[in-house]
Amino acid sequence: MQYRRRALAAFVLAASSWAPAVADATAFSVVSRPHGFVASCSVDAGEALRRINAARAAGQRCGWRKMPPARALHWDGTLQSVAAAHSRDMARRNYFDHRTPEGRTVRDRVARTGYKSRLVGENLAGGDRDLGGALQGWIDSPAHCENLMNPEFNEVAVACVGQRDSQWGTYWTMMLGKR
Repeated sequence: MQYRRRALAAFVLAASSWAPAVADATAFSVVSRPHGFVASCSVDAGEALRRINAARAAGQRCGWRKMPPARALHWDGTLQSVAAAHSRDMARRNYFDHRTPEGRTVRDRVARTGYKSRLVGENLAGGDRDLGGALQGWIDSPAHCENLMNPEFNEVAVACVGQRDSQWGTYWTMMLGKR
């Protein structure tokens, strides 16, 4: 039986017009799961939004912290573009990080699109077969769960890109934002 590791990472950036601030809630964990190698995936925006909003509506226990239900998010095309570009870049260049190998950050990637945000968050997952696995991994990880349940966010997008012969096979990016 082949074992595949799954990785998760969460990142939050907070910015205001008077003094940009970075709240780095980076978390990284690796979990071994028994399943075969996967190198393809897709995201149905409607299904992703339904599942994410159901998780938010139910409230969650994020580690020791109980998070109350949070309002529904709206899908955002600009965040979708950012998520897809980052998943594609990680898959093609075989890395897994919030920073590109050149050092570009989440803030850099979002700023290049013109998305005017007060708060941006990013969750990453690698190796999951489907949205359900990636979402459950984010819920099971305290920092990722808090990102997902943050009541300040009002927009979301998720992307996944598969790449054969890469470390993770599938590269998931969830972008959360507040304008």
